[in-house]
Amino acid sequence: MSEQTKSKQTKYEGQVNDASSVPERGYEQTAILSAISGLLGADRSGATRIINALKPLTERTDNWPVQALRLDKLDLGAQYIQASLHEVLQLAGDLALLHLQGGGFLLLHRQQQRWTLLDSQGQVLADVPDSAGDGMTEAVVLRMPRKSTDKLNGFSSLAVIWPALRSAWAEVGMASLFINAGLLLVPLFSMLVYDKVVSNAVFETLWALTLGMAVYLLADFGMRIVRAWSIEHIAEDLTRRGDETLWNRLLAQTDISGGFARFLSNYRDLSVSRDFVSSTYLLAIVDLPFLLLYLLAVGLIAWPLVIVASLLVLLYAGIGYALQLRSNRLGKEAEQSNTRKLTFMGEVLSSIDVVRTVPAVGLLLRRWRTLSSDAADIDAQRRLAVSQVNTLAAAMMTLSTVTMLVAGAYLIEARSLSVGGLIACNLLTARAMALIASLYMVVGKWQDFQRAAKRMETTLQPVVNHEYTPRPNVSGSISVIDITKRYQDRPTALDAVSLTFSSGERVALLGKPGAGKTTLLRCLAGLCKADSGQILFDGLSLADIARSDRSRWLAWKSQDPALFAGTLDENLRVAGSDTNSERFEKALWVSGLDEELKSGRLSLGMQLEEHGSNLSGGQRQKVALARTFAQPCKILLLDEPTLGLDPDSERLLAERLPQLLNKDDLLIMTTHSAIMLTVARRVIALDAGRIVADGPKEKLLKTS
Repeated sequence: MSEQTKSKQTKYEGQVNDASSVPERGYEQTAILSAISGLLGADRSGATRIINALKPLTERTDNWPVQALRLDKLDLGAQYIQASLHEVLQLAGDLALLHLQGGGFLLLHRQQQRWTLLDSQGQVLADVPDSAGDGMTEAVVLRMPRKSTDKLNGFSSLAVIWPALRSAWAEVGMASLFINAGLLLVPLFSMLVYDKVVSNAVFETLWALTLGMAVYLLADFGMRIVRAWSIEHIAEDLTRRGDETLWNRLLAQTDISGGFARFLSNYRDLSVSRDFVSSTYLLAIVDLPFLLLYLLAVGLIAWPLVIVASLLVLLYAGIGYALQLRSNRLGKEAEQSNTRKLTFMGEVLSSIDVVRTVPAVGLLLRRWRTLSSDAADIDAQRRLAVSQVNTLAAAMMTLSTVTMLVAGAYLIEARSLSVGGLIACNLLTARAMALIASLYMVVGKWQDFQRAAKRMETTLQPVVNHEYTPRPNVSGSISVIDITKRYQDRPTALDAVSLTFSSGERVALLGKPGAGKTTLLRCLAGLCKADSGQILFDGLSLADIARSDRSRWLAWKSQDPALFAGTLDENLRVAGSDTNSERFEKALWVSGLDEELKSGRLSLGMQLEEHGSNLSGGQRQKVALARTFAQPCKILLLDEPTLGLDPDSERLLAERLPQLLNKDDLLIMTTHSAIMLTVARRVIALDAGRIVADGPKEKLLKTS
């Protein structure tokens, strides 16, 4: 920028930075990306698109014009401008990213026909007046993506794939036109060789034609690489966005229909069928319209042969369609059968120790044999159907060659066609038949793709976009109002339960197994949705609080010490606490994990296997407790925190836990440990999903 521009921009910064909480030099990259997440709230797919768009803009500011063109192709309506703030605000768009002289950024959002300045959490700080001054700035203005129902980013619909493909239409379209038009050179070369070179022995012409074909082949190779690269780049982006959306869908689930084994089987099928969005299949669709070009070329050489070629194409299309329908039906049945088999295998593997020790393992074996036999039978039928489609392709190629040669022989006899012309027509017809064969390959893969996406959709609960109310902090007050929760084919877990919790309370939930203690905790944590009733945090409904806000002040520890494959340090850092912080050190001490580290039995760099299977039960519990305690929170929910711990570890936890909690922190835990009851000051007893006792610990234990 020129000195004059910098001077004007300084004046501009002063105008916008009237809000006291805006840093003098604007926000850093991380704050801008955080603002997008806060602004879009539950629309995680939209937030991901905008973040992926803004990230390269905040990383490099010297190529904004080029980046804006790229984003415009991605249907974000991006516009780059270097002008006064007033001119920037006149552009159509929803978001404006402004680059400040000091290297920072500001983010503006259009709401109800007025521009507002956002803070690092996506909240409105101030209005930007339409009469903003003439200070110069660089800006990129974008259009917000439309909110969707977030169904796996539309995997089962071409409507979502198309916008991404449209961004590369120029490269792919021009390359495909060159490639398919260039394929006409091969029949032309054949005609010239047979009709001119061979009969006249003009080998100089032959080598000139050969040199020209060599140049064409090199160009054709380059064009094919270019369009394949363009399609694979889009496929990579679609896969990444799809996985990002799937991740957000998973975090929003309160239950996985059919269990995790079925979900993993469906995800595997979806991952395999994603090959549809690749150069192998999509380019076959791009080439399909050129079928008419090849038939037109046949007609120009010998119009009677175009009738023969067209009839062959229609015959192949009709028979192929019938076989493809059968193949699709069998493919669907085979996928369902294999899913049942893999789901059962997942259940067995998750309980392999039980399977190895029960006497009636033969029952499970017979079920496995039945599932395996059914899957093998339907797979054999599916493979036979696919083989029939492939056999038809080979047969039709041979039939087209024979038919074209027979018809061409009569035309040659009638002096309406040369030998070279016949060879050219045969090559063109073969190319047309190959396009029909590739069409059925694409249709088959697309049907696999659709079925896999629909199965995944049935596995996941629908997630509807919801406008959340920002709640970055709470006092710790909770109101539970008549919540009821029922599970299918099971007694009522919670039956019109009403409770209130105040900040600073230490509460223990007691009851027999199945009384509803864990369900109540899961409902409080937002992990389980009640069938009826409400849960309020500081008077705000839990349903109106975003998960990202809840994680700032609510920590949850489940009965099962869920650990991940990776280092011990990575498992602990999930809590979002700095490993060098006082909170982290205290979490290690309270959980008792510090003793494991000091003794050398464990280390932060130790590699944990899946589910922490290379640790003992007590060690897994200590790691899970340390991770929970390391998470800064106002509300701490613990479900059987001493499960798997020895008596000494229980005692230490009961002694140290109160020292972790601040005076106004709320603790709610389920426990069957008499030692942990010493931490509680209030006891709530549940039975069959109902509250049967609630009051001070000393009073209730004395009366019992």
